[in-house]
Amino acid sequence: MVIAFDGSRDIFHPLMYICPMFLFIYTYMPMRLHSAGQLAIYFDDSQLVFIQMLNLLGVIAFIGGCLAAGFRTASPGEYFAAQVFDGRRLLIGGAVAGTIGLVAWIISIVNVGGFVNAFDHSYGGGWDSSGYVRDAAILLLIGVLLIQGSMAVSGPGSGPSFTSITLAIVFATPWLVQALLTSRRGPTFAFAVMAGASWYLYRNRRPPLILGTVMGLALGYFIIFLVVNRNNIHLGTDLELSTDVTSVTEGANTGNEYIYGGGAVLSSRKAGHYYWGKRYLAQVTVRPIPSAIWPTKYADFGLPELLTNAGTGEGFGEALGWKGAPGSAPGVIADLWLEFWWFSVPVLALMGWGYGRVWLKAVTMGGPWLSQYCVFFAISIYFVMQTMEAVIFRTIQMSIPIWITWTWAARRYENVGWVPRTRWARPA
Repeated sequence: MVIAFDGSRDIFHPLMYICPMFLFIYTYMPMRLHSAGQLAIYFDDSQLVFIQMLNLLGVIAFIGGCLAAGFRTASPGEYFAAQVFDGRRLLIGGAVAGTIGLVAWIISIVNVGGFVNAFDHSYGGGWDSSGYVRDAAILLLIGVLLIQGSMAVSGPGSGPSFTSITLAIVFATPWLVQALLTSRRGPTFAFAVMAGASWYLYRNRRPPLILGTVMGLALGYFIIFLVVNRNNIHLGTDLELSTDVTSVTEGANTGNEYIYGGGAVLSSRKAGHYYWGKRYLAQVTVRPIPSAIWPTKYADFGLPELLTNAGTGEGFGEALGWKGAPGSAPGVIADLWLEFWWFSVPVLALMGWGYGRVWLKAVTMGGPWLSQYCVFFAISIYFVMQTMEAVIFRTIQMSIPIWITWTWAARRYENVGWVPRTRWARPA
């Protein structure tokens, strides 16, 4: 983090928020569990040494790849492409994406009997039998992101329009309500990025380091707070909430990310079973096909285990004598180990390079690269804490409308080359 910030002077450099997540899941959490004697319940010393060696190599690989992509650049936003974009078209694209997401969200809420029925119990929300409807709600965030972009390219002195502000609020509110009332950490973090960090990114500004650090720590604490109080956050609750979040790091169970991830690594190692990219291939080839058309798609593809913990919970009983909790996630390093064995280390380096490269393009080229970087920023919590299954489809789903809209917004104007700019030019 020190190296990245010293070179980039950008508090939104990828390592400034991914490193704290790595620190939490691979250092702070196992230290607390180990000091309390909890890890010895699940692993012996040699197993723990192997797990932590793999974690260390994975973290180093990702950081090295990210720095290798280039981190010494001018101040954020000092140089941007002189290509101009039509803010009106960005607004239209955001309105279309957000409306699709809003309709999908309303349908899912209606299907469970309305707003109260959806959120009068813990970890609630809407539902639809179609995965397309369930997943489409994420377009609410893309609507907010593109509308933010339309306001940014409107030029100095021309403040946001009433229409832009209204649409942004309309699309942001359902997502925020759902994220908070269901106590989901991923959607809450994604909202903070899409609605908050994107404002700074689009305007080539950054919060002061101290303020940004305080905001980041507050967001991290709030996300853990939601997880701890998940059972008591819903409509009609008595709001008996706990501010003590130590149970997340000290409560050892088979659903803990570190314990479950370690178990996934050891069980696959003992069985010698790895997927070699097949799970990830299924995300782009099989998952988009509706289950109503092909109900046995994963079994026919040879991966029936994908329906349980994304295929990460196989072989625990035989290898370790205990089973991982349903609905658990192992974290990115364990998930990539299951897929690529030791090749997971260079793959992590490549992923780090991808994060660093997209950041570099965002701060030097602007335009659609800024929106793409916001997507990478928003899904980083899924990337670190869950599985690539939670990342791949979300990335595709959010990236496609971004690039279509920005390309459409650029077609009215010629690219006049590269010149120093402090913000995008407004078309004459």
